[in-house]
Amino acid sequence: MKKFCGLVIALVVVMSACAAFAKPDDVIKIKLAAQATSGQVFQYLAEERGYLKDEGIDVQMVYINNGTDAFSALSSGQVDVISTYGTGGPLIQIVNGQPFTIFGGYMIIGETPVYGLPETEYKGLESFKGKKIAIMRGGTPDIVLKGILYDAGLLDQVTFVELKKNTDVLQAIMKKEVDFGSTSTGFQVQARQWGLEVKMWPDEVWKLHSCCRMLSKTSWLENNNEALYRLIRAYLRAEEDMQDEMPHIVDLIVEKLDIAKETAESFVLSPHMIYDTDPYKNSVFKMWDKMSKFGYLPKDPSIKLEDHMNTAIYLKALESLIKDYPDNAFYKAKLEQFNKNNI
Repeated sequence: MKKFCGLVIALVVVMSACAAFAKPDDVIKIKLAAQATSGQVFQYLAEERGYLKDEGIDVQMVYINNGTDAFSALSSGQVDVISTYGTGGPLIQIVNGQPFTIFGGYMIIGETPVYGLPETEYKGLESFKGKKIAIMRGGTPDIVLKGILYDAGLLDQVTFVELKKNTDVLQAIMKKEVDFGSTSTGFQVQARQWGLEVKMWPDEVWKLHSCCRMLSKTSWLENNNEALYRLIRAYLRAEEDMQDEMPHIVDLIVEKLDIAKETAESFVLSPHMIYDTDPYKNSVFKMWDKMSKFGYLPKDPSIKLEDHMNTAIYLKALESLIKDYPDNAFYKAKLEQFNKNNI
């Protein structure tokens, strides 16, 4: 009798688990572009844990390091989604007429340090007065730093030197062609090897400045809501696992991108890098406003950012996970976060 009762209890547990999560019968394919310097950590963990398979989604990663090429690939339909190309770049594309829609996030802040030579003095934003700063135009480091200087009333007192590559920025500092320079994620080890040091962290001044957003062509999104719903569910499940497993994420990055462990650790474990799937609509609007004020976005009243933001798919995915796992504290906290940052 005891054995029979045990079998009944076990059966009930299994049936409850099955009721909590219904696996789709079909598989939807998505081509997703990301930079090979930082990758897509949600993708790697969701793949490893079987979450993509659970959700019936098959993701093909396409690595494109140049933002311009990534936007062209998205526009032409060579990829369906892009994820690691900042917020400012997509906003510039949108205001220039590209029919793109932001629907989720990858990083809400990214590692965008301002470097200088050890002997270069930095005591605060006033130290930038009259100085030359090397930058890659349109990238997150460029837009965030200019937004900070604009708010401080210092933007017109700084000379920006626009270069093509992050390594060019570092070399310009080394050669004393500029006083400071800011790069995107993944160059801290190289900068240190070249004798440079971090002088300022922009995210400490502009909190939740909005870094990499996930976006697709608006027409593709409208016809593929189910695909993105499944993708976000898988990525949210991976994001939950990540909370206590960042050293493992380092190993995944090293394996997937074939980069040195020291480089992966420098950004994955950095307190200046926050991975987050939330769309952070409010932060995107704030960046749109700042970029408009310092002249990066031409004023065209016919283009409304609201028409290029979709938070409904993310919310549907999150609420479905809360329904499937009603006792899960992480998903409940994510809903509170969503309500705070997307109204």
